[in-house]
Amino acid sequence: MPAGMQFGIQHGIGDPAWTPGILAPDEVRRFARAAEAVGWDAIGFTDHPSPSVGWVNSGGEGVADPFSSLGFCAALTDEIRLLTWLLVPAYRNPLLAAHQVATLDALSGGRVIVGVGTGYLRSEMRAMGLDPGARLGAFERAVELMVEAWAGGDITAEGEGWSARNVRVLPPVIQRPHPPIWIHGNSPWGLERAARWGQGWIGMITDDVLAETTRTTPLPDLATVGTRIAQLRDATVAAGRPADAVEAVATGHWPMLDIRVGWDADACLEDLGRLDSFGADWAVANVCGDDPSAAVESVEAFGEQVLAVWKGA
Repeated sequence: MPAGMQFGIQHGIGDPAWTPGILAPDEVRRFARAAEAVGWDAIGFTDHPSPSVGWVNSGGEGVADPFSSLGFCAALTDEIRLLTWLLVPAYRNPLLAAHQVATLDALSGGRVIVGVGTGYLRSEMRAMGLDPGARLGAFERAVELMVEAWAGGDITAEGEGWSARNVRVLPPVIQRPHPPIWIHGNSPWGLERAARWGQGWIGMITDDVLAETTRTTPLPDLATVGTRIAQLRDATVAAGRPADAVEAVATGHWPMLDIRVGWDADACLEDLGRLDSFGADWAVANVCGDDPSAAVESVEAFGEQVLAVWKGA
């Protein structure tokens, strides 16, 4: 298997064209078990608890609560990792978020990966009590407190609307010192924080329009991903950590997987070869969500045609 690259798949609820049937219990069961059976290494659910009506109506992705969804998947599977894709820590009291992650980590036997981002929908931020102008600082403070809580000590801290005096977050996390934190960081700001204290950096290929929508830095192609990964390695060393201390995670390089449209498996393998040459550790894909059977068939077929070939090389 070349370089040990691993693969994540976002559940079909992330398709803007999703239909309610994609969340039927039997269909999520089929999806999670199929993903694990054909070699996907992680399954992800994103975090948009209160998107604006305009965003929803104009093609925003579908969403489901990540903790409920991943907890359901944890009970159905044995090895596949459970990925928040992406959690916005500042949307919640950080002690509550730490408790939710710790519980999921315990119930899954230590399979959680905490993908995080600062958020980008201003209306959603306001609905969740977050000042859009303070999102970067709120993100850092929330993650800092979550890490402190996972260390198992007593917490004394204050935030907007809450005050903790000598409290403790339980249950203890299985993974030590805590579940890996992957930071979505197209921008220099995100990349620097991933290098300094993250366990993963997520680079999402985006054109100028998508970058403006998601309030991030454009990452137009695989070559630019390669440049960012090199910068990540340099920044990690500059922060006093081993160059490989942070996993490089690439996403957005393939169109949404849909068995009805198909894909060029050879081209996908070429993409993986390029990512491997850049030192990427993970590739994460999206899958259609307008038809539950098509989603499962897409996950299975791509697993057989691309992942199995790559892993068997």
